[in-house]
Amino acid sequence: MDLLKNPLFNGISLTELSYMQSCFKMENKIYNEKDEIPINDKVGILLSGCLSINRLNEDGNFDMLEYLSEGDVFGTFFSFPVDRGDVIAICEKNCKVVLIDKEHITKRCSKACKHHTVVVENLLNLMTYKVQQLSDKVEILSHRTIREKLLCYFRMQRNKTKSDTLIIPFSFSDLANYLCIDRSAMTREIGKMKSDGLIEVNGRNVKLYH
Repeated sequence: MDLLKNPLFNGISLTELSYMQSCFKMENKIYNEKDEIPINDKVGILLSGCLSINRLNEDGNFDMLEYLSEGDVFGTFFSFPVDRGDVIAICEKNCKVVLIDKEHITKRCSKACKHHTVVVENLLNLMTYKVQQLSDKVEILSHRTIREKLLCYFRMQRNKTKSDTLIIPFSFSDLANYLCIDRSAMTREIGKMKSDGLIEVNGRNVKLYH
């Protein structure tokens, strides 16, 4: 992915980006599937692949907070306010990422570069977007039954794509993890929802009728 197309660098020229790669000490990293990516005090840009942001719960299991794909920006300060060590990024597919120490972006630039200010503004806009995403997650989890959680998630995806046919971006095991429900119980409920005429399922494609 071209970094200039990333929302973190909206309004930045190629020359300015070249300068910032040195100023920000950007690190280009490659990770394999299932690798953990260190994100404490980092801003990460996903150039290719997919990764999940997870919270380690009291039982020692992971609750998925986000599933990210090419172009997404991530970091602990985008996540729920839990201990930093409890937030873990895991590669779901082989990943290429750019990592930047947060302080290189947020600290005051000694040269008062205009493009530095633009990046800080972009970062704040991204944080606002992330807050909305996390609010969506809270809304899903506020529902009590598995069916209500599934329908809430499906409807949110429909509103985003403006289509009744949805493509689940990850496996159904990951979907259960994201919704914080048991996979077997979710599979049974999806079967009931199909029988009730609420949805059709073909692989990761879900057609929503409700």
